[in-house]
Amino acid sequence: MRYIRVGSVDDLLDAYSEEGAVLVAGGTDLVVKMRAGLVTSHVLVDIADVESLRGVSEVDGVVEIGAATFEEELLASTTVRDRLPLLAQVLSVLGSVQIRNRGTLGGNLVNASPAADSAVPLLCYDANVVLAGADGERVLPVGSFLLGPGRTALEPGEFVRAIRVPIPEPGLASFFHKVGKRRALTIAIASVGALVRIDGPRIREARIAAGSVAPVPLRLDPVERLLVDAEPTDALIEQARRAASAAVAPISDVRATADYRRAVVGDLVARALREAQAAAAATPRS
Repeated sequence: MRYIRVGSVDDLLDAYSEEGAVLVAGGTDLVVKMRAGLVTSHVLVDIADVESLRGVSEVDGVVEIGAATFEEELLASTTVRDRLPLLAQVLSVLGSVQIRNRGTLGGNLVNASPAADSAVPLLCYDANVVLAGADGERVLPVGSFLLGPGRTALEPGEFVRAIRVPIPEPGLASFFHKVGKRRALTIAIASVGALVRIDGPRIREARIAAGSVAPVPLRLDPVERLLVDAEPTDALIEQARRAASAAVAPISDVRATADYRRAVVGDLVARALREAQAAAAATPRS
């Protein structure tokens, strides 16, 4: 195996054009797969020093995050904490400090795990993935980028350059919780992220996504349609719980049964709505 450390996008494209080349930034997912024999490569291209693939910027109501930005750097970013609090909340429980100091947001997406924590808030924020290659760039929604376990929409020679996240209007309550086999450093058996705006007696906006309950993390569109412009009564929350359980397609594996995952997703959606209610009740009206 050859190891190439590149410092520019031009060098990246040149090295990546070699047959069997694989990109690596932090390596927290890739190295594990290589050790297990799931990924073989004759050329390992390290992109961690490509400055144009790192950093956080805010332009015209959009936060752009370089794909090779380490997760701990994102947690330290005031832009991420202030503009995208749900993403910051999720990153704070993603792996360990050691993992976050090497893992990248782009790498977490490219790994395309159904349990990928970062995909849940990015779906809620209607984020887009910027793909680049020798022929230029194209932009896809996160939901169109993730195709299945370990599968993405990347074409040969393409790489993820950045993630673009539209900044939502203020007043959205954010919620994230995942259930796993242990209290910390766990892979989600099921997870739910939500952004909910309650104005007066009604829910004005609801964005809800779930992880580890389908081949890809997904938005719970039927639940959102049920909630918008409705009054968050106990009866509505129970309807939302049932709708969430019905909207997912989990599998049974060594970590949990499909029925358990369905029940967890429903319960987490109900919990998110109750927390949004409490946040709205505690917010003074202008």
